[in-house]
Amino acid sequence: RDINRFHIPALGLQLTLVLALIVCKQVKPMPEVKNIPEKCPCCNNPWQRATGDLFRMLCAECDDDKNKTEEKEMDEKNTGLSLTNMDESVLPKENFYLYANGGWMKNNPIPSGYPSWNTFLDLHVMSQERLRDLLADLTKDGNDGDGETKKKELSADESKVAAFYAAALDEEAIEKDGTEPLKPLLALCDETVEVARKLADDKDKDTSDLATYIGRLEAEYGVSVFFSFGASPDNKNSGHSLCQIYQGGIGMPDRDYYFDEDKEEKRVEYKNHIATMFTLL
Repeated sequence: RDINRFHIPALGLQLTLVLALIVCKQVKPMPEVKNIPEKCPCCNNPWQRATGDLFRMLCAECDDDKNKTEEKEMDEKNTGLSLTNMDESVLPKENFYLYANGGWMKNNPIPSGYPSWNTFLDLHVMSQERLRDLLADLTKDGNDGDGETKKKELSADESKVAAFYAAALDEEAIEKDGTEPLKPLLALCDETVEVARKLADDKDKDTSDLATYIGRLEAEYGVSVFFSFGASPDNKNSGHSLCQIYQGGIGMPDRDYYFDEDKEEKRVEYKNHIATMFTLL
């Protein structure tokens, strides 16, 4: 029993290392190695006695430059993974995270205006820039081929999108109108809050009025309260879209921030933040 207690975890780790090498580096199964040294010849690590040449392949100090170059070329050809995203100047046994990601981190510093950066954000920004170019192209005048400009012929949907985009960029009109276009929405918000207050004072009051106001906010202005819904691909059939309903969120991390006494300072700061955001209108 005592022997298994030590050997089973060791076997699991060896299996993990083998699978990692096969999956990530497409390494062929290692041939049987005889006369395995007691410890790694370069770093004196005792894992050498249990894993043989397998540990040598994980130990950067044991790999010569020629083998490294050949392995890198083969890896990129077979896996499609760019090893330039790695930092092979870092020993994996010392800092595996930097070893695996250091190259990408050096080549992709966090842009100004972002608290963090990753490949998903990179794709998001790229997508936004492409959408901007498509929208800008809709609002440009065309050319008749003789050097004369003329209005582009747009479909009904393209015309709506172009008008919406142009309105969003018309800062002069936006500043002139101020909050006037928002007054109906703000009035509906006040009415909804008033209904909710009356409901809080009378627990036996019918809640259908509040549900009606919440529905109006979503239907008339797209303001989601307590829940939101929209069309998105069916999880079982990506070629078909379904109407899906999601639970709503809250502005602060969790319920405690709204009720606990020790979070009172946070609530005050949150209210001040909301007031500041409204002044930006």
